[in-house]
Amino acid sequence: MSELKVAVIGGGIAGLSAAYFLAKSGAEVEVFEQRYLLYGASGRNSGGLTVQFNDEELIKLALRSLDLYDELQSEVKFNFLLRKDGYLKIANKNDEAKLESEASLLKKFGVKIEILNQNEVKELVPDINTKAFDLAYYFSKGGTVFPWPVIWGLARGCKALGVKVYDYTPATVVVENGSVKGVQTLDGLHKADFVINAAGAWSNEVSKSAGVELDNKIFKENICVTESLRPYLDPYIFDVSNNAYLSQSMRGEIVGGVVGREIDQIDKKGELDPLIRYAKFATNLIPKLKGLSVLRQWVGVYDLGKNGKPVIGFTKVKGFVQLNGFGRHGMSLGLAAGEKVAEMVLKK
Repeated sequence: MSELKVAVIGGGIAGLSAAYFLAKSGAEVEVFEQRYLLYGASGRNSGGLTVQFNDEELIKLALRSLDLYDELQSEVKFNFLLRKDGYLKIANKNDEAKLESEASLLKKFGVKIEILNQNEVKELVPDINTKAFDLAYYFSKGGTVFPWPVIWGLARGCKALGVKVYDYTPATVVVENGSVKGVQTLDGLHKADFVINAAGAWSNEVSKSAGVELDNKIFKENICVTESLRPYLDPYIFDVSNNAYLSQSMRGEIVGGVVGREIDQIDKKGELDPLIRYAKFATNLIPKLKGLSVLRQWVGVYDLGKNGKPVIGFTKVKGFVQLNGFGRHGMSLGLAAGEKVAEMVLKK
């Protein structure tokens, strides 16, 4: 197995996960990150973890990822600052069918979820405005993770297994006669039997360099953090009807934003309108938050497969593998997706 050489383009959660599991099985792996390890979506998100999807494949990946968070923290000896304090989805009556459909599918998988009325939600979040929503369902084993230590820990684990992680190293795919030869960087050709495209919002460009059409959609999401309150808000709250979310960090800051909008070109400039929308949502949902100062706002860009699902698997170019298109759920799905792609490559 030591003769197998794999190049991973993208140093986010999915790419590092694939690299880790490949190296753990004896493969020789190199990871190429165009900037620094937290430059992409894996370093610019709110850290929500859930299995609340209306798709069997995504549920399976999310369940496995939750298990892997526990396992990998021990293996790589790094605290991910994982909090399984619950993930709460709320909605108005217009989205009742959507929530009920998700809840029904989850129950088929044996996932323990709770359908809650407004008063029951108030027991979880005492300061919530029960007039701001009509129904909810709750996954007690969901929660939040701090993305930065996840990436730092995975990188540490990869390096301990002999993975070479190159930052500030843009890479393009080299293809000859329908098969990958490796990746090209400024310092030359790095030969590889397989090239994994885990470049997130830049995955379309990487695929193009390999002669493969991908056409993932690109989204831009504004997120912000406020000054600290005494930590008291346990679950991560996602409002399906308003496409907005919030949670509280261990340091007491309120972290939240609104779901991203599709863009034609990658743009990481902050915007005022999403911040205003979020502020109205947050203060209506939890009036206690009125008057808090926003300390920092940032933008994350991410890609989503054109059918609304991640793109995982082999392509028409022999040895070229897709591992991208996770939308805003990379932290919930990326660990298991990386493990899955590693298994696929190792079986080839």
